[in-house]
Amino acid sequence: MDDIDRALLVALVDDARLSYQQLAAQVHLSSNSTADRVRRLRQSGVLAGYHAELNLAALGYTLHSLTDAKLKEAVDRRDFEDQLRGVPQLLSAVHTTGEFDYQLRIVSTSTNELETVGDTLRQLGARDIQSRIVLGEVRYNSARLL
Repeated sequence: MDDIDRALLVALVDDARLSYQQLAAQVHLSSNSTADRVRRLRQSGVLAGYHAELNLAALGYTLHSLTDAKLKEAVDRRDFEDQLRGVPQLLSAVHTTGEFDYQLRIVSTSTNELETVGDTLRQLGARDIQSRIVLGEVRYNSARLL
């Protein structure tokens, strides 16, 4: 990967809808050369995909929380993870070291809904749950790693 590939990745992370012609103008290559480079980045796995980002607040999900969960002794973590797929409010689950087994990122429309999600987590095998409401978030662009 060279500087041109990095510039393409930075541009695509910023706006994945750019055409090859627009990308080419940014990196000073032909559209065909740019398309070839983007294809190689996809084939190598560096460019993993494109996605749409939802505005969760516009959908009513205004409450964000980080919830730590410790599993009951008899619960298999793979089974727990599989069952988490059925919790629509769950954005991510990170298996961690330390006092808790997982850190879950949850969105909800109210504290009542968050409480219901907590009840669901207990039914799925969580023994202890501790939630913190997210007051604000600063997101950093992964292209900074390039």
